[in-house]
Formats: sequence, structure tokens, C-alpha cells
Amino acid sequence: MFIAHSGWYNDQLVHYFKFRMFTPSTYPGLIAPGSSSADIPTQKIYIVTTDGGLTGAVGNPVIQFHTADGNAYSDFMEVVFVEVDNMYVPNSFTSEGDILDAAGEGSATQTESGIILNIPVVPTGSTLEHPHDKGSKAPIAPTTVFYKCQEIQTFVFEVTDETAAEYFADTRVADPTDFAFAIPVVDFASKSSGVRIIPLRHVNQYSRGVVEGVNGGGPSPAGQRNIINLDRGDPGYSPLWGIDWVTELPVNYVADKATSFVDMQEAKGYSFIQTPMFVNCPDIGNIGEPIQEKTNGPKPYIDLDTGSNWLLGSHMTLIFKADKPISFQVDGVEIATTTTNMMGAYEYELATSKIPEGAEAVSVVSDGTEIRSIPVQSSMVMMGNEDGMMDDTSAAIGTFRSGAVGALSIVAAFAAMTF
Repeated sequence: MFIAHSGWYNDQLVHYFKFRMFTPSTYPGLIAPGSSSADIPTQKIYIVTTDGGLTGAVGNPVIQFHTADGNAYSDFMEVVFVEVDNMYVPNSFTSEGDILDAAGEGSATQTESGIILNIPVVPTGSTLEHPHDKGSKAPIAPTTVFYKCQEIQTFVFEVTDETAAEYFADTRVADPTDFAFAIPVVDFASKSSGVRIIPLRHVNQYSRGVVEGVNGGGPSPAGQRNIINLDRGDPGYSPLWGIDWVTELPVNYVADKATSFVDMQEAKGYSFIQTPMFVNCPDIGNIGEPIQEKTNGPKPYIDLDTGSNWLLGSHMTLIFKADKPISFQVDGVEIATTTTNMMGAYEYELATSKIPEGAEAVSVVSDGTEIRSIPVQSSMVMMGNEDGMMDDTSAAIGTFRSGAVGALSIVAAFAAMTF
């Protein structure tokens, strides 16, 4: 069963499925630092028809590539109509080879439609979890297609044309018009521009404040909920998410403090890097009620007036690297150590007593290199001067790094990555 992971969308809970990952390790030679929509592959899905369109479709579709074909495969497929006469026996074509042979003989005509489907191939027998009734099945039936004479299972999600949504509407076994499970008609891809990418702020590598089964996200149910800023119905929405890896969280951050992009400001202690990782995550289910009130969030500094402070972060060189040593230092002197978790993040409770008197910042060091500097302040001193504190410390807490990273470093970081 594919899990309906929960996440945040503009202060509202949403759910999504996770399918194909497009990364330097899964698509070597295609995906690399600086990759864009144009680099995301698409493939063909053939629909046999007697009238040149979906109204005359007969038999099951035929797909060009399978997940076993590596770089050639894509969840995103352009409909190619294969027009035949009324004598055609449904499902006579069960492979791309059959179609190409018929076209070569003049008994079939191919027409590229420009219609793009999000139709991932899944293991036979797969089901989808209901986003609002955990453990039960969502009311979405699979679509059977052919690949090299074998029946293959897929699920249909976003499409770029209303006629395609109507054609596959019978896969929605309850109410095809129910927003929670309807096939979204979205201009998310085209032959000329590729598959649109929207940002995902990835915090699932952190677990502080998560109660698994209650407020966990995905893909790890023990990690925090990721955050997006577009959903079905929003202009610009796409199921293809580009992962912005959050490398710095405010001191003493706990799960669900950030529930929108607006929350994740540099001055509040957040930082991220854009990565060459893209994932097909179609949204599903109803959108939750907006959060009406928000409490003040964590601070971007270590508070000397508390007994301890939680420090949470990562780095582009640490992504998906477990057990990497992390050193906390003041003026080059180590005061504490920890190691990264399976996703390459550190979460450490630093006792205030370990910080030398007069210290202005604590450095986070990995492999001998400072990857972060966290200011040290007294909250009692800062009371009543919050705005000034933000101005004074913004330079010390780092900047949002939006893609200007060394290509060699990031290739090394993702070379053996799986997700």
C-alpha cells in the first residue's frame, strides 16, 4: 500500500503519495546540479482509437517504457493516439513493437496529442492508502496497461486535458467529482517546456517533537512534516516537487512550528539549499482547516538563560549520510559532539553549562569545516528589543542558499543517495 503522507500547505494539512524520484543517482547523466523542468524525461503511452481521439478508444493503453528500463522510464507520459479501423480487435496491440509494425504496414496511424498524464507504474496488486482513514484503501482503482505483452498496473493522477480526466473517471470508484480524489486537470507539463517543478521545503530529516502515528510526515513517519506552497487548484501547481533541503532550523525547534513558507524566514533561523532531487508527489484528499492562531516560534540564537538548547541542522555534504561526526566548538575549542541520523541531520541538546563565559557564538563543524555559526544571547537582555535582535544577528545566522553551490560537492553528496 502506498502511504498517504501528511504535510503542510499554507498552514493547512494536506496529504500526498510518493512515486518516482529523479536524482543524479536514479537518472545519471540526465539529472545533475542545475537541472530544470526540461531535464525531466517523459515517455509515450499509446491509446488505440477508432476515431483519432479518446471517444473512440478501445482496449488497454500500451506504455513505451517500464521502471525496469532505468533512465528511459518516466511517470509522466504523453498520449499518442493510434488510429485503426473498426475491424480492430481490442487488445490486439500489447507492445510498442506491435504498434510500430502496424504503423509501418499502414494499418495504424500515430498522432501525438500533447496530452500529458501523471500515471506511475506500480507493482501489481498495489493499493493507495485513504488519507483520512489510515490503513484503509482510497477509492481509486488502478489502470491496466500493456508493456511488452505483459499486463502492468498503474494509477492515474494529474492530466493536462479535461477529456483525459473524463476518460479515466471510472478509476474514481466513488464520486469522480469529489475534490479529495478527483483527477486534477492541471497544466503541469508540455512537450515544449517539460514538467513543471514546484518547491518542497524538506524537514522530514528531523524528528524532535514527532509522535509517530500522530504528527509524523513522510517518507519517514518518524520525521517532521514537509511543507509545500501550492496545491490542486492553485495556478502553477504540479505534482513534481523540487526538494529544498532545510539545513538550519531555529534553536529549540519542534515539529509543526513552521507550517508555511512564510514561517521559514532567514531572520527566524531557517536556511535551505536547492538540490538536484525531484519527486513525483501527487496531492490527495481534502485540505485541512487553516491554523487560526500561531504561538511565537523558536529563536535563532542559543539562550543562555535556559539550562539547555536544542540545535537542529544539516548541510549539503551531509544529506543521507548517517553517523557523520558533528563537533560543536567555541573559538576552535570543542565543547560537545554528536553524529548525524540516517538522513544526515543532527539534533543535539547542548547544555548551557558547556558554553564558556563570554562566548558570542557556537560553531557547528563537520569534517573540519564550519558549516554553521549560531549566536549566543541572553533572552533577558533581548526582551523588549526583539526587532533589534533580528537585525543584529541576521548576518550571523547564515543566508538562504538558493542553488549557488559547488557542482562537484553536490554531485558527491548525491552520488549514492537513495530516497
